[in-house]
Amino acid sequence: MSSIQTTTIQADTTNPILKLRGSHLEPNTSAYPELDKKGYTVVRNVLSKEKSSSYVDKAFDWLEGFDKGFKRDDRSTWKPESLPAFSRGGLFNRHGAAHEQWAWDIRSEQNIIDVFAKIWDTDELLVSFDAVNISLPFDQDANFQKDAWPHTDQSPLRRHKHCIQGIANLVEVGPKDGSLLVLEGSFELYNEFFEIHDKDAPPEGWSWRDSFLPTNDQLQWFYDKGCKWKKIEAGPGDLILWDSRTIHYGGNAEGDSIRVATYICYKPAKDILPDALERRKNCWDELIGTSHDPLLFRETGSIALGPLTDDERLRPLQRPVLSDRAKQLAGITSY
Repeated sequence: MSSIQTTTIQADTTNPILKLRGSHLEPNTSAYPELDKKGYTVVRNVLSKEKSSSYVDKAFDWLEGFDKGFKRDDRSTWKPESLPAFSRGGLFNRHGAAHEQWAWDIRSEQNIIDVFAKIWDTDELLVSFDAVNISLPFDQDANFQKDAWPHTDQSPLRRHKHCIQGIANLVEVGPKDGSLLVLEGSFELYNEFFEIHDKDAPPEGWSWRDSFLPTNDQLQWFYDKGCKWKKIEAGPGDLILWDSRTIHYGGNAEGDSIRVATYICYKPAKDILPDALERRKNCWDELIGTSHDPLLFRETGSIALGPLTDDERLRPLQRPVLSDRAKQLAGITSY
């Protein structure tokens, strides 16, 4: 194992449940040097094409199971009104999506776990209960959120290497297809930006929430520094990784290409605070989703946010069956 760095974090008095311990492991990205050079990388062929295809089939089974009119083989049904509620081009964090069996099966794939085990120098990990993405190429006049939404998934209060996020990509995505877009060079400028723009903080200060949405003027600062948008191209079974300080967003599907992916993030189990662990167990008991960070998370989904309609499905139709390894990843069985 390589040497481990630690970072001391000032106590977060606004929300003690969400703060880390006084010191914690930083991600060890030496196995994936592009993460330190560019802020993102693609680990190729983590899952086989055959396995990826089987997960795509299960994703479409899930959509068809809502009986809203969507049929995978009938292009005329590929419209928002034939689908359960989603955000952006196809982000599903409602309807118990985070706890569907196929989503858990992907989280439990050993080859994916091994990638994050290298990053954290341990295989004793917890995983997020995060969303899935099934983006269809809708017609131009379709009613859905089409705008870009550049953001980081790290609080301005955290200015160190804190979290590596992942996308299990299940289909071919090229330069014209829906995929992750990253603002190249933005993560290297993260600290400088907040030092210069400290006056932009709201009166109550920067939020502890691991999310920051820059304004157009703030984005222009990055453009003036030479940062440019890049769409990540990946194949079925590839794992996309990025440093949470990187400005990014999910692009909509274009042309005739679909996008099917799941969001996954792992961190060391030993670093979670007892209160947060109890909250994780409750999320599992109630089948509630979480935001990306397995340790510093927020509850998401239909139960946490409230349903949009009276007939909204709150949980999966069937509770997922977890393997012994998945129970450890969920935090309901200790290592």
